[in-house]
Amino acid sequence: MRVAVVFTALLLCACPQIKPTEDAGKTPECTQRSDCDAGLVCTMDSVCATCSTTGQCSVKEECNAESRLCTLRAGWGTQCAVNDDCQAGSWCKQGLCQARSEVSLCAGGMSSECPQGERCNQINLVCEEDLGCSTSDDCSAGEICNTGSRACQPRCTVDTQATVCNAGQRCVDEKCVQCASDAECGAGLSCDPAGNCSAGSRCYTDRDGPVPLVCLVQTGSCLPRAPACRSDDNCASNQRCDVASGRCIPRDCQPDRYEPNNDETKAFGVAPGPYRDLTLCSMDVDWYSISLARGDLLGVNVDADPFSENNFTTVVRDSTGRTVSGGHLLTSYVAPLPATYYVVVSTIDPFQPYDVTFLKSRGTPCDDDALEPNDSPGQPTLLNNTTTADGRICPQDQDYFRITVPAMKDARASLINYNAGNGLLRLCMFQSDGTTLLGCSSDLMPSMTAPAVAITGPSIVLRVVGDTSRIANSYTLSVEFP
Repeated sequence: MRVAVVFTALLLCACPQIKPTEDAGKTPECTQRSDCDAGLVCTMDSVCATCSTTGQCSVKEECNAESRLCTLRAGWGTQCAVNDDCQAGSWCKQGLCQARSEVSLCAGGMSSECPQGERCNQINLVCEEDLGCSTSDDCSAGEICNTGSRACQPRCTVDTQATVCNAGQRCVDEKCVQCASDAECGAGLSCDPAGNCSAGSRCYTDRDGPVPLVCLVQTGSCLPRAPACRSDDNCASNQRCDVASGRCIPRDCQPDRYEPNNDETKAFGVAPGPYRDLTLCSMDVDWYSISLARGDLLGVNVDADPFSENNFTTVVRDSTGRTVSGGHLLTSYVAPLPATYYVVVSTIDPFQPYDVTFLKSRGTPCDDDALEPNDSPGQPTLLNNTTTADGRICPQDQDYFRITVPAMKDARASLINYNAGNGLLRLCMFQSDGTTLLGCSSDLMPSMTAPAVAITGPSIVLRVVGDTSRIANSYTLSVEFP
């Protein structure tokens, strides 16, 4: 009977163990995390890889369940390290410059001065979310990190253990523990890394189990996260339940923590990873900025009510303000130049909560031609002195040209030096107003002719565009007046 009880306890408490894949033939890629690209971790096999548990990330990070990259936790940033990094009147809290009204101070440097669940940052003397620890450097003076439970606890000695440690504990290596070896535990129990006697492997925090599981501390089991709400009854009176996400959200639209970020000058700087609990209120537009190197592939994934997808617009703009990519809830872009790029999210709805995830990997850039910018009928390239032009269409791109037509002459336009196998292009011809369509051709070798009697103005406008928004292809535009 006792064996059955122990076996049952092992099943309840054990978290799934993640075993690294061994490859003896691989050359070591890393010795520490800084050797890897942003968000990746250095495994025990000296390989840069995605994370499987939050415990592989730093204390201020979590392992994103979708991208499997280590990203900053919600409410944490890299704007500042000390108060002097912020403007006068602001305080550095959790790496973000905050107004005094948003900060709880701990002038004495003691965590006891902070609200429950927070600890005192002894450098900035502000209260911050208690994230536990990875090393004793994460703890306050007089504390030590119990790396098994990932919690800071008072340092002890053999002389102080009677007052510092709880009943049933003793001081070992300056930590209060129940045990130092399996022999000190009862039958069927073992001494876990936190110094507690337990029936097999157990979790102490969400960092101990694979994402997206969470730790139920009472049982030491890793379980799926329960939704915060299933109806409005589970939320506060000033909130409602967003059933799709299982989260309580404000009944009235409230600005999110990154406001004001309504234009390019106030764009909030982001890094790869998720940004949660965001809102778009009436007439609101959210701007984000991100630095990309040549060849960086930026992916933007907006997580919102799927029934409102068509009401969202998400675009990527380059440093000149030109829209280079766009979609509703998803878009991507490969940077041809190292620069700061902008992601702009908007909706026609009066109130929409959303999350957004920024992903960065490597792609093949599309280099624009020398005739840019000519992306609109109001900004065409003039071809009065030549009858050919070499161009290139990139994703989300379109090229406009204006040509003066000799009196009483037909106008013929064709795409030559063009391989339709690399992506089909479409050639369209308009009257001089740039909007009245004369016709389009999407043949493998696009060509079309407008008779003189059909041309009502002194010029025509030509447009070259990809058959889909993802096309990238080169061409030569040829114009004749037979």
